[in-house]
Amino acid sequence: MKRNTKQKKEAPKNGLLILGLLALYKWLQKAWAKWMSNKTKRISKRSGTIALVLFVSLTSGYCIYLGVHAITGKSKDNAFTVTSIKRPRHLTESEAIASPLPPVSKQDYRRIQKFRWYMDSLARSPSGRKLYDSIVAARPGLMDSVRYIEKEYQNFKNQ
Repeated sequence: MKRNTKQKKEAPKNGLLILGLLALYKWLQKAWAKWMSNKTKRISKRSGTIALVLFVSLTSGYCIYLGVHAITGKSKDNAFTVTSIKRPRHLTESEAIASPLPPVSKQDYRRIQKFRWYMDSLARSPSGRKLYDSIVAARPGLMDSVRYIEKEYQNFKNQ
């Protein structure tokens, strides 16, 4: 294999425009840095430190005030308002009346339990793992549904 020692750099699609903007950006950075350096030459290190501490403390104090006022303020112009969530009527008016019968019969529950045991045994054995994976891939929520039904049955049984 022969390696290329020289790598060609591809020019951007809008090369002149991008290069011009980058040059302008660099020039503005240098101009701003030079102007700031000239303005701060006369300030001593101690004065600069005091000004920085004062600026940071005032800014953070104002931010804390805004946060506390937004949460605890009594005015109607709060940034954060708390509105209660209301359920739609069709969710609260259920036609289903709690019945004393379990949602799943005992016979169906036993079948579901046997199925879960079978799937667990498949998952544990190396040869059955492929079959288990294919079943779970074809029916992604199957095992979750089985666990949910078993949990609901147990909850009903404990009532």
